[in-house]
Amino acid sequence: MACERLNFVLFVVAVFGHGVTLAASPPHILFVAADDLGWNDVGFHGNDAIKTPNLDALAHEGVILNHTYVQPVCSPTRSCFMSGRFPFHTGLQHSVIQPERAYGLNLSITTTAQQLKSLGYSTHIIGKWHLGFCNKEYTPTQRGFDSFFGYYLGAEDYYTHRRSGSVPSNSQNKNVNIDGLDFHRDTADSYSNVVNDNGTYSAYAFAAEAINIAKGHNATSGPLYLYLPFQSVHGPLQAPQRFVDMYSHIKDKKRRTFSAMVTAMDEAIGNITQTYKDQGLWENTMMIFTTDNGGPTTVGANNWPLRGGKHTVWEGGTRGSAFIHGFMLNKTGYTYNGVTHSVDWYPTVVSIAGGKVDVSDIDGLDVWPALQNNLTSPRTGFVYNIDKTGNVSAIRVGQYKYITGIPGSPSGWYPPPGDDVFLDNDGMEADSGAKPDKGPWLFDVDVDPLEKNNLYSTMPDQVKVMEAQLAEYMEGYVDDLYSKHPPDPKCNPALYDGAWSPGWC
Repeated sequence: MACERLNFVLFVVAVFGHGVTLAASPPHILFVAADDLGWNDVGFHGNDAIKTPNLDALAHEGVILNHTYVQPVCSPTRSCFMSGRFPFHTGLQHSVIQPERAYGLNLSITTTAQQLKSLGYSTHIIGKWHLGFCNKEYTPTQRGFDSFFGYYLGAEDYYTHRRSGSVPSNSQNKNVNIDGLDFHRDTADSYSNVVNDNGTYSAYAFAAEAINIAKGHNATSGPLYLYLPFQSVHGPLQAPQRFVDMYSHIKDKKRRTFSAMVTAMDEAIGNITQTYKDQGLWENTMMIFTTDNGGPTTVGANNWPLRGGKHTVWEGGTRGSAFIHGFMLNKTGYTYNGVTHSVDWYPTVVSIAGGKVDVSDIDGLDVWPALQNNLTSPRTGFVYNIDKTGNVSAIRVGQYKYITGIPGSPSGWYPPPGDDVFLDNDGMEADSGAKPDKGPWLFDVDVDPLEKNNLYSTMPDQVKVMEAQLAEYMEGYVDDLYSKHPPDPKCNPALYDGAWSPGWC
């Protein structure tokens, strides 16, 4: 009993001139990831047209992360969260893990959840996995999570929770369409398909599960790690009508529905955090919120005034909306301008939990002391992406960004679709049809965050610095797994009671 009391002893933290705060140690950790949320799709970045009151309050009470970078698409960023490694080091740099391809996050990697399990945490994931499922070994409950409620793949219907796909048939040059349920409730020893939630909007279902976990947790249960990667606001564009009605003034149907999806997610997050408060967990919780990539501008998302969007290495595809909130922050209510990257969450989350990761083995850096105390970030450079198959390389060294190859499309600057009036405070004219200048590109993103002025021809010495750094990165390049794994007909849900299921690779 004495040892148990020591594990959760109350400690006192003096706050200069402001009394004291009592909290239990170690902290609960709530890691929330939105899907396809654009830079300009939240109120805390100054967009009052989309209603995100819960996220805005949390962001302003905590620390807004103004320069947090993510990958251009889903699976690569999620691999960063779980591994602390740039995707070009794990073979996940090209595209996403498609339903029909038999690979996932390398099984030799110790995940964030496994690290936290070793520190005594209860670990749960609710929502989107997208890091492999063809064998059980790739699924969440074999990668450190006690439970999983959600879907393995990258997208699906919000209500039916079904996903279609396509695989080669026995006939040459012909594919067949396949379809199946992708909604699961797993533990380490039990795998089951969720068939009784057909018709339940996923944000509602995930919030209800998170609330149940919070209600079942108490001080004697030890620390809680909840990883909550929402389906929202990835396509298909679907939202309950009451949220759509909030945006009846927006003429563009895609933007109207997308905005409704953002607000539905915001409400779900508000309900979850309120439950944490009601259960006495919130005062000992650190919350991280981030998107997984920039918003897809063709389906209603918006990254204005940043350039480009999802699928690109432009800032609009890789500079993510994010904040951190919680009692362990020594300074709050401000915007942090230090640079961080999604690989940093791996060692940083472990550091918040009281553990330590050997960062010499990974690409991530422990940025917790910097975030906790508003100090200079230890990160001075990173890789946006290096993808030989996609013919693109993009890196950052200090304030300079270097791109070679094909940066991706869209490549212009896009104001919010469907808004009758949108004022640009910087006086910049929208350019919806812009095509990239002939590369390579060199930008000073401190001076030119909108990536308008290519310095490649005027700064040859800096170009040499960037090329040397890129060559150094290339020494550790791992060929992408996507190219090595063509669609496999054995994935067909028809072979597994109509559900996308592990066991075919």
